[in-house]
Amino acid sequence: MPQKTLRFKIHQDGRVEETVEGFIGNSCNEATKNLENALGKVTVKNKRSDAFISNENLKQLNNESNVTF
Repeated sequence: MPQKTLRFKIHQDGRVEETVEGFIGNSCNEATKNLENALGKVTVKNKRSDAFISNENLKQLNNESNVTF
């Protein structure tokens, strides 16, 4: 199981940039929901490729390759 990481970069103008790593599918939204609500209005969300992997796809990838996720 990959390590789950939340990174924050606070810009001089007060903007907060959040980077989420190690989450599969939409689980990142649940992990960050309370933080985002506390920080204020979310203006932009960019999904990484990990966000488009479903549990079914992950099982299929594990079965078809020698790579362990």
